[in-house]
Amino acid sequence: MKILDRYILRAFFTNYLIALGVMIGLYIVLDLFVNLDEFTKIKSDTKAQTFAKIIDYYGYNLFLYFSQLAGTILLVAACCTLARFHRTNELTAILASGTSLYRVATPVLIASLGMNAVWFFDQEVVIPRFADKLARKHGDIEGRRSFAVWFQPDRDNALVSATQFHPRAREMRGVLIMKRDREGRMIEVIRADRARWDEERLVWHLEKGMQTRFTGRAAPDTDVGKPVTSVEELGGVTVTEYASDLTPKELALQQASLWTSFLSLPEIEKLQQRFAETGTTEFIKIKHRRLTVILINMIMLCLGMPFFLNRERVSVIVAGGQCLAVCGLCYVLTFICQSVDLGGLGMSPALPAWLPVLIFGPIAVLFMDSIKT
Repeated sequence: MKILDRYILRAFFTNYLIALGVMIGLYIVLDLFVNLDEFTKIKSDTKAQTFAKIIDYYGYNLFLYFSQLAGTILLVAACCTLARFHRTNELTAILASGTSLYRVATPVLIASLGMNAVWFFDQEVVIPRFADKLARKHGDIEGRRSFAVWFQPDRDNALVSATQFHPRAREMRGVLIMKRDREGRMIEVIRADRARWDEERLVWHLEKGMQTRFTGRAAPDTDVGKPVTSVEELGGVTVTEYASDLTPKELALQQASLWTSFLSLPEIEKLQQRFAETGTTEFIKIKHRRLTVILINMIMLCLGMPFFLNRERVSVIVAGGQCLAVCGLCYVLTFICQSVDLGGLGMSPALPAWLPVLIFGPIAVLFMDSIKT
């Protein structure tokens, strides 16, 4: 690493830390301004307890906000670094020494790849670990509110329902578990007044649990051509526990609208196998979006940096406006492609995630190739 590399990297990481603090801080302030009433709903809480709730909520959500803003922070840091070099005529001095402008961009691009690796670690390791914390609502930090669970898929093709689930107590009430065969026919039902989770054994302890099994019996020969299956109840058996893949953490997580975005790629793969019968389109889209984020982040960098890598003196404000317009268009297209569903048109669910790469990738290459150095 040469002196020029160290100088550029020092400037880049300084701007990166500033952009990180400003953008995430602004995100938190705006979110707190809108949802402050949710934190103060419980009148019995003191100011210290309310403040502790706010710290607890946003302390975990910092990792999520970083994941959402990582690409934009990289672009702002890189463009601010090059804009300062341009405004102070440092690029002119660098060119006069016989150094190419591509040589100036190289350490920024390498550092950006490193920060994308940090984003990947955050998305694949940190966020899945705290997924249940990120799924919490502003007004229910402690998980006091109960909610119903309806037909959640579980192991052995089972469906789990409960009239109430209490996240804080880790228990379900009014439990109904329906087990099915490969054709989707019900073969067993488990009812229980209450189910409490055992973290060590990974089972639900059932209170007044009753298991009922069913068997099919062929219909009379008089209805040949119209097979009918009658169901014969064999009787109930008392059960005290139920082994399940549905942990309290997963049940609480699935109440969030974007809960699948909190999972790692191996966890998404397991869910795709579990929901193989009901459809895997959403999981395919999520996996391909996850894989294309780093590419899109680097493409946005290559779209924005050429506006400031110029041997001729240009207005930093004009260059910034042009950069904002082009990169903003890429960002908006990416957001739209991640939101639309082209399954009804017979297209692959992975296509929307790759459209920004296919469209703006060649444009980014042309922009970088057009740098006059």
